[in-house]
Amino acid sequence: MYAEINAAAQSARALFEIVKANKGLTEYNEIVAAVSDVNTKLMSATAVALSSQKEQMSLANRVRDLEQELVELKNWNHDAERYQLTALCGDTTVFSLKPGMENGEPSHKLCTACFGKRQKGYLNQFRFDHNGAHYKCNLCDKELLDSSQ
Repeated sequence: MYAEINAAAQSARALFEIVKANKGLTEYNEIVAAVSDVNTKLMSATAVALSSQKEQMSLANRVRDLEQELVELKNWNHDAERYQLTALCGDTTVFSLKPGMENGEPSHKLCTACFGKRQKGYLNQFRFDHNGAHYKCNLCDKELLDSSQ
């Protein structure tokens, strides 16, 4: 009978260990599920952070481009103030340097079409005949005639 009591005690102990292991397994499964949930949320947060970082980089590049454009516009406006609209003859107009604004440059004429696009299209005289001086823009190839000469 002692052997049966001992066997019953060992069986009870084994049953206790199984129940304990089962309880631990349940807790382990809950922990694994919680860790998995945390990992999923971390991956989602990382994706949002990367997307946000990409957007921030895009906005920083746009700001840099706009600042560069502003500098170029200010430089153009500063340079454009040196010129005045001048009539060659009739309806023909060009931009020429204002007196005292030469800054060491020789006298020159700029194309009005190119000037409107914030470009310096220099008008070069390519011919002079009985009609007058013929000019051609070095950028847009527009030809002008100054018959007053």
